[in-house]
Formats: sequence, C-alpha cells, structure tokens
Amino acid sequence: MMTMFIVCFFVGLVLTLLITLFGVDSFELHGDAGGTHGHGHSSPSWFNMSSLLAGLTVFGGMGYILNKVGMTSGLLILLFAIAAGIVMAWLFFLLYAKVIYKHDDSMKESDFELSGQLGKLTVPIRGKGMGEMVYVLQGTTRSISVRSENGESLAKGTKVVILNMSKGVATVTEFSEFE
Repeated sequence: MMTMFIVCFFVGLVLTLLITLFGVDSFELHGDAGGTHGHGHSSPSWFNMSSLLAGLTVFGGMGYILNKVGMTSGLLILLFAIAAGIVMAWLFFLLYAKVIYKHDDSMKESDFELSGQLGKLTVPIRGKGMGEMVYVLQGTTRSISVRSENGESLAKGTKVVILNMSKGVATVTEFSEFE
C-alpha cells in the first residue's frame, strides 16, 4: 500500500507542475448539470483537472505520512487519506470557482457572431461585386469584405447589417431605421 501512496503523490505532483507550467487545465469531466459544454458554460465543473490532481497528491502524501508516523491500520490510513484528498479537491474547486473562473474572460464564439452586426460601407458595392464595411466588435473597429444580398449596388457610407457569412465574406443588406 505504501507504493500506491508514493505513486499517487508523485503522479499528482508532476502533473500539477506540468499543468501549472504549460496551462493545460481545459480537461473537465462534465456530468451535464444543465449547462453547456466548453467555454461559456455557466459554472465550472466539479471535476476539473486541478481539483482532481490536488486531491490525488494529498491522498498520496497523507497516506505516506500516516504510514511513516506509525499508524498500523491500513483501512484507517486509507480512510484518512481519502478524506484528506476529498477535502483538498473541494478546497481547490472553491478556489477555482470563486477566484480563477470568476475572472476568466475566455473568448466565446457567441462574442464574435457577425449576423445582425451593424456597420458602414467604406468601399461601395457595385452590383454583384464586393465592397468593404467597417464595424465595431468587442470595442475594436474591424473591416470585412461584403456583398449585397440581392446584387444591388450600395454607395460608400451606406449603413448595412450583416445577414450571414460565407467563406469569409459577409452578405449584407441596407439598414433602414424604423421610425
């Protein structure tokens, strides 16, 4: 049993260091609690890699220490080590959920959805040809190639709205404000 505790401790420690150095903490086991998967879900998973590895490391370390200090009951050592691992995993989850995840401003696909985006033509569209529009997204002015929805010509400075995207080119129509 001593070997198991040593292996758990060192595997947990090495993987924790690798995750810390290389930032590979995206592995999460999802129990689908009604949220969506991937970035943008409403709360972090209870089973994130940092929490699991913290629990594994403490489980191994606690089991090893209890063996070394002279505790003789293998079952009691195992129960204390499991309890310590679960408590540490829970504490890491709280740290992850309340501190780290709270400030995670990861980019989400929905933040960059262009359908419905308003902009202004900087290069006119002549018939079925292409033009260019500028728009503001996430506080940054951007430009994109555009073509008109029905092949009509649109003058420079015309306000347009993006209907859809295809192969990096936006299909637009003239934006008319309803009065």
